[in-house]
Amino acid sequence: MENNEVWLTLPSANLEMARKTFPKWREKGYKIACIVPDRLANDYASLTDLLVLESIFGGYQGWPKSVNYLCNLLKDKDIVVACGDDMFPDPNYEAHQLHLQFTRHFGGTLGVMQPYGDKFGSMACDTCEQICGSAWLGKEFRNRVNRGKGPLWEEYWHMYADTELYQVALKHGNLWIRGDLSQYHAHRTREKQDFRPTIPGGDTQRAKKLYDRRKAEGFPESELL
Repeated sequence: MENNEVWLTLPSANLEMARKTFPKWREKGYKIACIVPDRLANDYASLTDLLVLESIFGGYQGWPKSVNYLCNLLKDKDIVVACGDDMFPDPNYEAHQLHLQFTRHFGGTLGVMQPYGDKFGSMACDTCEQICGSAWLGKEFRNRVNRGKGPLWEEYWHMYADTELYQVALKHGNLWIRGDLSQYHAHRTREKQDFRPTIPGGDTQRAKKLYDRRKAEGFPESELL
């Protein structure tokens, strides 16, 4: 049923990986909204339920802007998952089952749920800044957070957007960490693959400075409407 739908929202240019992961999400009942390069439109058409071409933006604009754009298109949907094309769904639940768990836990859709069973990267490091790298975003949260500008802070290109999301959701008391759920991340440092994402040189250093400044200031303009 439509009110039980859970949508993936993500940009993708790694067709080889998408052909592995997207069908696994669909098998579990998820729908997929994706921003892709124009040259790959025909290849992605059969893999997705909502397809947006990069040319609408004049080219790829980074993960946060891509996710926020798709969230706006899907603003009436209860839950979206903001992740990457190299991630797999939790193998033990259907989308509608986790939708029910989410809405029961939060008493609605003002919440963020992050599966934490796949211990990789910062999730495997107790002293690291934690992230919401494959977050379930409820409708009320994503439509209200950051003064209604979208769930991800758009000054980031890629790195640290998920770190800020974790901290902002935590600040508002809307974060549910699920150690019992696992969305496996087939990251290029973990799985042998040739694809390299479109991330500008120096992004990590620039993003770290931006994050540190915003954190010190209490993440300005992250209020809920």
